[in-house]
Amino acid sequence: MSAPLLLPLDTVSFDAELPLAYQPQADAHAIAQALLTTRLALTVLASPADSTEQASTLQRLEAKLDLALELALQQRYPQAGALTPCRIGLESLCWLHPAPLDVGSSGMVLLQPSTPSALTLQLPLTIRQCQAAGHGYAIQASWAGSLGDAQADWERWVFRRHRQAIGRRA
Repeated sequence: MSAPLLLPLDTVSFDAELPLAYQPQADAHAIAQALLTTRLALTVLASPADSTEQASTLQRLEAKLDLALELALQQRYPQAGALTPCRIGLESLCWLHPAPLDVGSSGMVLLQPSTPSALTLQLPLTIRQCQAAGHGYAIQASWAGSLGDAQADWERWVFRRHRQAIGRRA
């Protein structure tokens, strides 16, 4: 991964290579729909991962639901973004982009937090920084509270991935 090329974030974060795509700003209806599906996806991502509390019947039921969800998501998001080095924080993220983006401009990032799953988060954001990095540009952007109530689920997921990254380094 190209972590040295990524811009620093002033928050808890983790580095990863995840499917990511950037789209210019969408209309208000598209943003509202994207945030609804993202909030639902974050509920799944932030749920406890401890399987010792679950009975085997419940695990089988959840596996069937996971399969159904995955098949539906693959139809809704057939084109995953390219694997992209990124740094993900509590209210911002940084990624490597092939072209410069205007600071202050708005857009939407489609991020698949777990490969090869088609579970896709859609984050409306504002570009905060853009600087040349290698053969492209390091972009830093934030969503400044647009996740609403789902921000807590996002933070649980980021903290979990942050702890996992620390564990791998130790």
